[in-house]
Amino acid sequence: MQRSLTHARFGHVLQLHVLPAARAEDLVHYLAAGRPQVLHFAGRGTPDGGPRFVTDDGGEAPVALDGLRACVADAAPLGLRLLVLNACWTEPWAKELVDRVSVAIGWEGQIPDADARTFARVFYRNLAEGDSVLSAHATACKLLRLNGCTDLPVLHSAPGHLPEAHFLIAASDRPVPPGKPLKPRWYRPPGPPRKPWFPRPPQA
Repeated sequence: MQRSLTHARFGHVLQLHVLPAARAEDLVHYLAAGRPQVLHFAGRGTPDGGPRFVTDDGGEAPVALDGLRACVADAAPLGLRLLVLNACWTEPWAKELVDRVSVAIGWEGQIPDADARTFARVFYRNLAEGDSVLSAHATACKLLRLNGCTDLPVLHSAPGHLPEAHFLIAASDRPVPPGKPLKPRWYRPPGPPRKPWFPRPPQA
């Protein structure tokens, strides 16, 4: 992901903060102090539970849906707009949490690590190129299909929210490409004034 941002057109605008081997306590602290626009979970999920976080004894355990919903709900007013659960069996959670965040993405079934990494790399590269969330998601899914992946990540958006109008790169950071200005139809290039023309009367 860091390489994708580094080589993208507007990658310098974004900052990536990584919490390796994160515990649930780390998530709560970071959402309150970091105020991210995107929360990306890269790890393992469970069929009957949620994303798995590291426990104090070095093991792993899924977090509770109500607890994660509360964390997302508190972080949304601080700027959190996009939730990416890049792990197995997380699509139901993304669907449940989209009532607290503008866009949430999750996977329906079990996915290979290579497909999860491919999606993240392409998705964030296109976001950093200035694409919308919907366009970046569609591009990443196209590459997954080319690689033979049939279980694709599902994008959910909040009611009344258009993912095609959701950009990580603000409009002020995406300059309008240069082009020739449009000329109105009545436009006349500068020059000497033309003499008025009157029709000649018919000759007898």
